[in-house]
Amino acid sequence: MRKQQKILWIRRGIFVLLLVCAHLVQNTPGWFPSLFGIRAYFLLTFTVCLGLFEREIAGAMFGLFAGALWDTVSPLGDGYHAFLFLLVGAACGVLINTVMRNNLVTAFLLNTAAHLLYAALYAVLFVSAQGIDGAGWLFLRYFLPSALVSVLFTPIVYLIVRFVMRRTRVQSVYSVR
Repeated sequence: MRKQQKILWIRRGIFVLLLVCAHLVQNTPGWFPSLFGIRAYFLLTFTVCLGLFEREIAGAMFGLFAGALWDTVSPLGDGYHAFLFLLVGAACGVLINTVMRNNLVTAFLLNTAAHLLYAALYAVLFVSAQGIDGAGWLFLRYFLPSALVSVLFTPIVYLIVRFVMRRTRVQSVYSVR
């Protein structure tokens, strides 16, 4: 195996370990404090940041993995998180390749959009569709603050992913010197 492929495998292995750690911190009771029942969604934040750096295909695959991790502890376990995170990872990669630049402001913008989309879709598809009374109040009281708290962790996650990307830089065959 060439040196570049080894570095790529090491980088992606580190990202998988980071996703597993984020999954454990997010979904294990007592590992991360929750304020009035509001929890941070670290897996979605990592998915967006990995999509920014790894681009479409790898971002989609990391999103699929992160969503599958979340689906393992989800009460429904129907693949909703895996599908949504796959789309978010791919969309972030496509946007960075075509329209946006990869910086912290873009990471904040895309994380905010992804978390609000997740919260709104989850409230509509799983709370309101099941006929739970007070779905709007639940959205405003739980889902929206959770999305906003999650966005606050964007700089930390972004800097971690950027650090790993810089330490495991791979020279492209087609790069101009």
